[in-house]
Amino acid sequence: MVRLMVLESKPEVVLRAAGSTGGSEVIDTGHPDDAVRAKFRRPGPFPMVALRWTGTGTGGAGTPEPAPSRGPWFDLVEHVGWLAPPGEVASTDAADVVKQVSFLHASDGVTASEFRAHYRDHVALARRLMPSLWQYLQYDVQVIGGDRAALASGVVAVSVLWFKTTADFLHRYFLTPDDAEEFRSHEGFLDLTRAVTFVGTSHPTSGPVDRP
Repeated sequence: MVRLMVLESKPEVVLRAAGSTGGSEVIDTGHPDDAVRAKFRRPGPFPMVALRWTGTGTGGAGTPEPAPSRGPWFDLVEHVGWLAPPGEVASTDAADVVKQVSFLHASDGVTASEFRAHYRDHVALARRLMPSLWQYLQYDVQVIGGDRAALASGVVAVSVLWFKTTADFLHRYFLTPDDAEEFRSHEGFLDLTRAVTFVGTSHPTSGPVDRP
């Protein structure tokens, strides 16, 4: 189980623990490139300045102090679409990596089981139509909590897409208009009018594709 917490202010202290091992955390902050942040500017009902990813059993280890103001949190079950090739990660400019995090709602009339079936099918579709997509993870929402949980009501999944470079994200998201059109023709199970997207990059104390 993974916990994702929305932070309404930026953490002020460098993390004491980070990486992809258990008991660690990853902090995402807004991408430094204005054009990257603007590409999928989907503001939502809860403000997002940063995102904090942890295992639910990590306790206080690695928590920034003083604590930033917090929005809703989500307990998630991870499903790996695919991971970045390990041999490429070490040689990648972490500052150039783009991490797109989207909070998703189901379309009206789509059940939870129907949503997840379509959602899993998206992996093969993304593999075929988004060759610049470097790493892809899906998270099913189990619980939404926190004082601002009501603002996130209806979020059923969180998608995380990594692009190896800013240029890939800005100019090679889809290689052709036909690919983009075909991909979007399979998104009827999503209510994209309610989708909320955060485009950022992981804090330097984490690797560019780390997850808790």
